[in-house]
Amino acid sequence: MSSPLPDAPAITAGVLTFPTHAGTLRLDALADEVVRVRLLRDGEAPRERPSYALDPDARWGGPSHWRVRDADEVVEVETAALRIRVTVATGAFVVTDRRHGRVLAEAEALPTKGVAHAVALEPEDRLFGLGDKALALDRRGHAVELWNTDAFKYGRGTDPLYKSVPFVLKQGTDGAVGLFYDNTFRSRFDLGAAESDRMTWSADGGVLDLYVLHSLTPLGVVETYARLTGRTPMLPRWALGYHQCRYSYMDEGEIRDVAAGFRDRGIPCDALYFDIHYMDGYRVFTWDRERFPDPPGLLADLKRDGFKSVVIIDPGVKADDPDYDVYRQGEERDAYVLYPDGSEVHGDVWPGPCAFPDFTDADVRAWWGSLHDELVRDGIDGVWNDMNEPAIFEVKHVEGSMEAEEGVGTIPDEARHAFEGEGGSHAEAHNVYGMQMQRATFEGLREIAPGRRPFTITRASYAGAQRFGTSWTGDNSATWDHLTLAVQTCLSLGVSGMTFTGSDVGGFVGEPTGELLARWTQVGALTPLFRNHSAVDTPRQEPWLFGDEVERVCREAIELRYRLLPVLYTALWQAATHGTPILRPLPLVHPGDQTVRRASPLGFYVGDTLLAQPVLEEGQTEREVYLPDAEAGWFDFWTGEPFEGRQTIRTKTPLDHVPLYVRGGSVLPLGPVRQHTGEPVDRLTLHVYPAPGRHTSWLYEDAGDGDGDAWLGRLDLEDDGEAVHIGCAVSGAHTPEWTAWDVEVHGLGAAPARVAAVGEEIEVVWDGSARFRVPVGASIEILR
Repeated sequence: MSSPLPDAPAITAGVLTFPTHAGTLRLDALADEVVRVRLLRDGEAPRERPSYALDPDARWGGPSHWRVRDADEVVEVETAALRIRVTVATGAFVVTDRRHGRVLAEAEALPTKGVAHAVALEPEDRLFGLGDKALALDRRGHAVELWNTDAFKYGRGTDPLYKSVPFVLKQGTDGAVGLFYDNTFRSRFDLGAAESDRMTWSADGGVLDLYVLHSLTPLGVVETYARLTGRTPMLPRWALGYHQCRYSYMDEGEIRDVAAGFRDRGIPCDALYFDIHYMDGYRVFTWDRERFPDPPGLLADLKRDGFKSVVIIDPGVKADDPDYDVYRQGEERDAYVLYPDGSEVHGDVWPGPCAFPDFTDADVRAWWGSLHDELVRDGIDGVWNDMNEPAIFEVKHVEGSMEAEEGVGTIPDEARHAFEGEGGSHAEAHNVYGMQMQRATFEGLREIAPGRRPFTITRASYAGAQRFGTSWTGDNSATWDHLTLAVQTCLSLGVSGMTFTGSDVGGFVGEPTGELLARWTQVGALTPLFRNHSAVDTPRQEPWLFGDEVERVCREAIELRYRLLPVLYTALWQAATHGTPILRPLPLVHPGDQTVRRASPLGFYVGDTLLAQPVLEEGQTEREVYLPDAEAGWFDFWTGEPFEGRQTIRTKTPLDHVPLYVRGGSVLPLGPVRQHTGEPVDRLTLHVYPAPGRHTSWLYEDAGDGDGDAWLGRLDLEDDGEAVHIGCAVSGAHTPEWTAWDVEVHGLGAAPARVAAVGEEIEVVWDGSARFRVPVGASIEILR
């Protein structure tokens, strides 16, 4: 055992600093439940790197309780929530939940060389997070790498992928803790693969900068992580509509035909996408005037028909055209990533030789953001950032002669970045390159159109990128396993802070069968980003191209999406306000349910109370569904049939059916079917599912864009066996466009004796459910 070091710890309020054999260790309590652990090697300058992950607007008041016990070999620190016991000589520490005495994390001695860390694992621990890994939701037993990579046509187990999120949620039987390693270098996690009883993290550079996050529940840990790294902003309501994309709709005629195809067939759609062929020779911020002779006219016509327009922008700027103004502007501003010798990094992408803006420079981000001005004036509504790992076909370096570095696939590690004036290499900047591009896009759109909420979507990102918009799961394939991966990856990204995500519905690579497209459309209707997308060398996959039955099933799934918009918009508000994921995995909502823990079923919550159990297997016309523990039981969304929780049931699953269940005690708001989110809504339908006790549901509404007032309804349901009371407490100054609520009460068993609202008896229609209409915000009493 190492002898203790002679220097005494330095103790201030909320901060403890002391030497170990590995270097100087600093514990910093941001709050009672959040502790930062940093290790500075001997001889290293205490340089504060800019953290792109942390939310600059988050405010931490320090711990409410701070106590330090200093012994010769061990220092013990207490906040109101945590106890941290540190071995002074080695830096090993144990984090305990003070409320229950549970060990949350037990870290081994810090290594004297390299950048690494290890945490002990108990047999019952499960590990979630780490962003978009092509693995099961529980990462236990795997080893993964974090290095943003263009993983075209990836398969199960392909690693690394597009995003790097060094956050792990460790969930045991007695509690949960989050471990966030804020280090942007290429890093690796061994999650019990090499040694089943330990998780190790290591990085190619940088320092150990670890945040230990605690909450009473696993979802609480995720919310704390979102507070640390930022929450998803409120997006325009149309972001929740159905989106249609193709690589590429080649000209104006094609995209007009697609728009007409949706409207003529009565299939709802809110957004159409323009992939790289809309540009002049793939030059970003240009239009090909032969393919698209009048962009403002086209976009205005689409807008009149209820379609928003989203254009792709890649980071590569064509560098071999002296007349290309965008490249010339960047050259004059010294905006591009350079080699150490001062020459620009050039690499071949779609336009040929390209230079790459340095998005770790604030001036470059502002310039890049301003370049969207003409596109916005043309009428575009959103921007899609792709190829921003960055992905490069071939890298070239001019140094006396042209030398190609084949197989690099991205900017070389030795290239230099600004890092907000601190300077650094691409080895450190690589994993944040995509998120800083999205940041530049987001901030530029917000500056150009301050009255609108920016809509951006990115393929590559790092922890905290959720502050700047949405993402998707990359170049997937039209296979049934990829449909399962779509669910697993979207759930994992939600655990990792990136809650507004989706997959390419139908698969990007290959050709889906009609059955696969129908089932994927049903899944997409439940995920935050709902976009159908396919590759240039594949058949088109608009919903009407697979026969009448598939068209009908896809239409019904998309119509369900529009009915669910009040649920999804409320869940988006919860994500923006509290950091709660829109989609919630069963293990995080039901950590004590042993069936969930043992079997890890891929059911998930959409918002607070809607449980989805989609069909993910080919030819499955009947399946088992596990309904987790719920005190008030469950109701079938489609039939209203009640079920007890903690049981497995069998249900029929013909092609046009997706199993959905509503938790008892809920008030579930549904909207009407409409062709796009811009159509007015004069009434919502509140579906009420009585259950003994008191229960709370939420309904959020605002204008759908901008920063105006909001309307928030707290819907409290109380069922004492003789009467059901539904109270609505409203806050906010916004006036919804709904003029009334249609109410449908399920599970009563018989027509109610009396229904009253606003002190007056209400006429009721009984058809197995009680149906009636009340004013918006009315409190309701239903006598059995």
